[in-house]
Amino acid sequence: MRHCVGTPLRVAPAGASTVNSFSSAASCLQITRAAMKHRSRRLLSSAILVICASGPVAAADLLGFYVGGAVGQAQVAAEVPNPFIAQSDTFKQTHSAFKLMVGVRPISFVGAEISYMDFGDPSGSLFGYSANVSMKGESAFGLLYLPVPPIIDVFAKAGVARLQSAASGYAPNLSLVCVAGIPCGTSPFQLDETNTGFAAGAGGQLKFGRWAVRAEYERFNATGENPYLLSLGFTWTLL
Repeated sequence: MRHCVGTPLRVAPAGASTVNSFSSAASCLQITRAAMKHRSRRLLSSAILVICASGPVAAADLLGFYVGGAVGQAQVAAEVPNPFIAQSDTFKQTHSAFKLMVGVRPISFVGAEISYMDFGDPSGSLFGYSANVSMKGESAFGLLYLPVPPIIDVFAKAGVARLQSAASGYAPNLSLVCVAGIPCGTSPFQLDETNTGFAAGAGGQLKFGRWAVRAEYERFNATGENPYLLSLGFTWTLL
Protein backbone atom coordinates (compact mmCIF):
# COMPACT_ATOMS: atom_id res chain seq x y z
CA MET A 1 0.00 0.00 0.00
CA ARG A 2 1.43 3.45 -1.02
CA HIS A 3 1.32 6.55 1.17
CA CYS A 4 2.43 10.20 0.88
CA VAL A 5 5.84 11.03 2.34
CA GLY A 6 5.44 12.99 5.55
CA THR A 7 1.82 11.83 6.15
CA PRO A 8 0.77 9.10 8.57
CA LEU A 9 -0.11 5.74 7.07
CA ARG A 10 -3.81 5.02 7.31
CA VAL A 11 -5.26 1.59 6.75
CA ALA A 12 -8.66 1.66 5.07
CA PRO A 13 -11.41 -0.29 6.87
CA ALA A 14 -12.56 -3.48 5.30
CA GLY A 15 -15.22 -2.94 2.74
CA ALA A 16 -14.25 0.68 2.00
CA SER A 17 -15.43 1.81 -1.36
CA THR A 18 -13.19 2.23 -4.42
CA VAL A 19 -14.14 5.92 -4.46
CA ASN A 20 -12.41 6.44 -1.14
CA SER A 21 -9.24 4.85 -2.56
CA PHE A 22 -9.25 7.21 -5.56
CA SER A 23 -9.91 10.20 -3.28
CA SER A 24 -7.02 9.19 -1.07
CA ALA A 25 -4.73 8.86 -4.11
CA ALA A 26 -5.76 12.32 -5.38
CA SER A 27 -5.02 13.86 -1.98
CA CYS A 28 -1.64 12.17 -1.97
CA LEU A 29 -0.83 13.60 -5.44
CA GLN A 30 -1.80 17.13 -4.36
CA ILE A 31 0.41 16.94 -1.29
CA THR A 32 3.34 15.68 -3.39
CA ARG A 33 2.93 18.49 -5.91
CA ALA A 34 2.79 21.10 -3.13
CA ALA A 35 6.00 19.70 -1.64
CA MET A 36 7.75 19.81 -5.03
CA LYS A 37 6.66 23.42 -5.59
CA HIS A 38 7.97 24.38 -2.16
CA ARG A 39 11.29 22.69 -2.86
CA SER A 40 11.56 24.43 -6.27
CA ARG A 41 11.01 27.81 -4.65
CA ARG A 42 13.73 27.08 -2.11
CA LEU A 43 16.17 26.08 -4.88
CA LEU A 44 15.34 29.21 -6.89
CA SER A 45 15.84 31.40 -3.82
CA SER A 46 19.20 29.75 -3.15
CA ALA A 47 20.30 30.30 -6.76
CA ILE A 48 19.36 34.00 -6.60
CA LEU A 49 21.32 34.42 -3.38
CA VAL A 50 24.40 32.80 -4.97
CA ILE A 51 24.18 35.04 -8.04
CA CYS A 52 23.77 38.19 -5.94
CA ALA A 53 26.68 37.21 -3.73
CA SER A 54 28.98 36.44 -6.68
CA GLY A 55 28.01 39.60 -8.62
CA PRO A 56 30.43 41.97 -6.83
CA VAL A 57 33.25 39.44 -7.18
CA ALA A 58 32.67 39.13 -10.92
CA ALA A 59 32.54 42.92 -11.25
CA ALA A 60 35.80 43.23 -9.33
CA ASP A 61 37.47 40.67 -11.60
CA LEU A 62 36.37 42.56 -14.73
CA LEU A 63 39.12 45.15 -15.09
CA GLY A 64 37.44 46.65 -18.13
CA PHE A 65 38.01 49.71 -20.26
CA TYR A 66 40.24 52.67 -19.46
CA VAL A 67 41.15 56.03 -20.94
CA GLY A 68 44.18 58.19 -20.33
CA GLY A 69 46.68 60.75 -21.47
CA ALA A 70 50.36 61.49 -21.10
CA VAL A 71 52.96 64.16 -21.80
CA GLY A 72 56.68 63.79 -22.23
CA GLN A 73 59.59 64.06 -24.56
CA ALA A 74 59.90 62.55 -28.02
CA GLN A 75 62.85 62.18 -30.30
CA VAL A 76 61.81 62.98 -33.86
CA ALA A 77 64.16 60.96 -36.04
CA ALA A 78 63.92 60.61 -39.82
CA GLU A 79 66.04 59.78 -42.83
CA VAL A 80 65.18 62.52 -45.35
CA PRO A 81 66.05 62.23 -49.05
CA ASN A 82 67.07 65.23 -51.13
CA PRO A 83 64.30 65.58 -53.72
CA PHE A 84 66.66 67.25 -56.23
CA ILE A 85 69.78 65.08 -56.24
CA ALA A 86 70.82 61.63 -55.02
CA GLN A 87 71.49 62.59 -51.43
CA SER A 88 69.97 62.03 -47.99
CA ASP A 89 70.46 63.34 -44.50
CA THR A 90 69.36 62.36 -41.00
CA PHE A 91 67.26 64.56 -38.75
CA LYS A 92 67.26 63.96 -34.99
CA GLN A 93 65.82 66.40 -32.49
CA THR A 94 63.86 66.12 -29.25
CA HIS A 95 60.60 67.93 -28.60
CA SER A 96 57.76 67.98 -26.09
CA ALA A 97 55.03 65.49 -26.98
CA PHE A 98 51.69 64.12 -25.84
CA LYS A 99 49.51 61.06 -26.32
CA LEU A 100 45.90 59.98 -25.73
CA MET A 101 45.03 56.35 -25.13
CA VAL A 102 42.08 53.96 -24.86
CA GLY A 103 42.55 50.40 -23.64
CA VAL A 104 40.98 47.27 -22.25
CA ARG A 105 42.29 44.76 -19.71
CA PRO A 106 39.91 41.78 -19.72
CA ILE A 107 42.14 39.68 -17.46
CA SER A 108 44.75 40.77 -14.96
CA PHE A 109 47.88 39.93 -16.99
CA VAL A 110 46.79 40.70 -20.60
CA GLY A 111 45.49 43.90 -22.22
CA ALA A 112 45.22 45.84 -25.47
CA GLU A 113 45.57 49.55 -26.18
CA ILE A 114 45.28 52.07 -29.01
CA SER A 115 46.68 55.58 -28.86
CA TYR A 116 47.14 58.84 -30.75
CA MET A 117 50.56 60.52 -30.47
CA ASP A 118 51.93 63.91 -31.45
CA PHE A 119 55.72 64.23 -31.32
CA GLY A 120 55.70 67.96 -32.07
CA ASP A 121 57.48 70.02 -34.75
CA PRO A 122 61.12 70.51 -33.75
CA SER A 123 63.61 72.65 -35.66
CA GLY A 124 67.02 71.44 -36.74
CA SER A 125 69.09 71.15 -39.87
CA LEU A 126 69.15 69.09 -43.04
CA PHE A 127 71.80 69.23 -45.75
CA GLY A 128 73.46 72.02 -43.79
CA TYR A 129 70.42 74.30 -43.77
CA SER A 130 67.62 74.98 -41.32
CA ALA A 131 64.73 72.50 -41.44
CA ASN A 132 61.67 71.33 -39.55
CA VAL A 133 60.30 67.82 -39.16
CA SER A 134 56.95 66.99 -37.52
CA MET A 135 55.67 63.56 -36.59
CA LYS A 136 52.35 62.19 -35.33
CA GLY A 137 50.27 59.07 -35.69
CA GLU A 138 48.42 56.15 -34.14
CA SER A 139 49.51 52.90 -32.53
CA ALA A 140 47.95 49.62 -31.44
CA PHE A 141 49.61 47.48 -28.75
CA GLY A 142 49.14 44.22 -26.94
CA LEU A 143 50.24 44.45 -23.30
CA LEU A 144 51.61 41.79 -20.97
CA TYR A 145 51.45 42.66 -17.27
CA LEU A 146 53.99 41.07 -14.95
CA PRO A 147 52.95 39.70 -11.51
CA VAL A 148 53.91 42.26 -8.86
CA PRO A 149 52.16 43.71 -5.75
CA PRO A 150 48.47 44.64 -6.33
CA ILE A 151 48.91 48.42 -6.48
CA ILE A 152 51.83 48.29 -8.94
CA ASP A 153 51.80 47.14 -12.56
CA VAL A 154 54.89 46.48 -14.67
CA PHE A 155 54.21 45.83 -18.33
CA ALA A 156 55.78 45.20 -21.72
CA LYS A 157 54.03 46.06 -24.97
CA ALA A 158 54.40 45.30 -28.67
CA GLY A 159 52.38 46.15 -31.75
CA VAL A 160 52.27 48.38 -34.82
CA ALA A 161 52.30 52.14 -35.36
CA ARG A 162 51.32 54.33 -38.27
CA LEU A 163 53.38 57.53 -38.20
CA GLN A 164 52.96 60.52 -40.49
CA SER A 165 55.99 62.76 -40.89
CA ALA A 166 56.47 66.05 -42.71
CA ALA A 167 59.88 67.56 -43.46
CA SER A 168 60.53 71.03 -44.84
CA GLY A 169 63.62 73.13 -45.47
CA TYR A 170 66.20 73.81 -48.15
CA ALA A 171 68.21 71.26 -50.12
CA PRO A 172 71.08 71.63 -52.64
CA ASN A 173 69.99 71.48 -56.27
CA LEU A 174 73.37 71.96 -58.03
CA SER A 175 72.15 75.27 -59.39
CA LEU A 176 74.26 78.42 -59.35
CA VAL A 177 71.20 80.63 -59.37
CA CYS A 178 70.64 82.77 -56.29
CA VAL A 179 67.14 83.88 -55.36
CA ALA A 180 66.41 86.48 -52.71
CA GLY A 181 65.50 84.90 -49.39
CA ILE A 182 66.77 81.45 -50.44
CA PRO A 183 70.32 80.15 -49.90
CA CYS A 184 72.26 80.08 -53.17
CA GLY A 185 72.30 76.72 -54.93
CA THR A 186 69.28 75.41 -53.00
CA SER A 187 65.56 75.05 -53.43
CA PRO A 188 62.86 74.84 -50.77
CA PHE A 189 61.20 71.46 -50.31
CA GLN A 190 58.30 69.84 -48.47
CA LEU A 191 58.18 66.06 -48.07
CA ASP A 192 55.30 64.10 -46.51
CA GLU A 193 55.63 60.42 -45.66
CA THR A 194 53.54 57.80 -43.88
CA ASN A 195 55.12 54.67 -42.43
CA THR A 196 53.59 51.62 -40.75
CA GLY A 197 55.99 49.52 -38.75
CA PHE A 198 56.78 47.59 -35.61
CA ALA A 199 56.59 49.31 -32.21
CA ALA A 200 57.45 48.18 -28.70
CA GLY A 201 57.81 49.56 -25.22
CA ALA A 202 57.78 49.00 -21.48
CA GLY A 203 56.63 50.83 -18.39
CA GLY A 204 55.01 50.75 -15.00
CA GLN A 205 52.08 52.28 -13.19
CA LEU A 206 50.99 52.95 -9.62
CA LYS A 207 47.26 52.44 -9.01
CA PHE A 208 44.96 54.47 -6.76
CA GLY A 209 41.57 52.83 -7.09
CA ARG A 210 40.33 53.53 -10.61
CA TRP A 211 43.17 56.00 -11.23
CA ALA A 212 46.74 55.10 -12.12
CA VAL A 213 49.92 57.10 -12.71
CA ARG A 214 51.92 55.66 -15.59
CA ALA A 215 55.48 56.08 -16.88
CA GLU A 216 56.59 54.38 -20.08
CA TYR A 217 59.06 54.26 -22.94
CA GLU A 218 57.99 53.49 -26.51
CA ARG A 219 60.17 53.02 -29.59
CA PHE A 220 59.05 52.96 -33.21
CA ASN A 221 60.39 51.81 -36.55
CA ALA A 222 59.60 54.54 -39.08
CA THR A 223 61.16 56.87 -41.68
CA GLY A 224 64.35 54.81 -41.75
CA GLU A 225 65.06 55.61 -38.10
CA ASN A 226 63.77 54.79 -34.61
CA PRO A 227 61.88 57.71 -33.05
CA TYR A 228 60.86 57.24 -29.43
CA LEU A 229 58.50 58.65 -26.82
CA LEU A 230 59.24 58.90 -23.10
CA SER A 231 56.10 59.91 -21.23
CA LEU A 232 54.41 60.32 -17.85
CA GLY A 233 50.64 60.24 -17.64
CA PHE A 234 47.52 58.82 -16.04
CA THR A 235 44.70 56.39 -16.77
CA TRP A 236 41.16 56.12 -15.43
CA THR A 237 39.31 52.82 -15.47
CA LEU A 238 35.66 53.12 -16.47
CA LEU A 239 34.60 49.60 -15.41
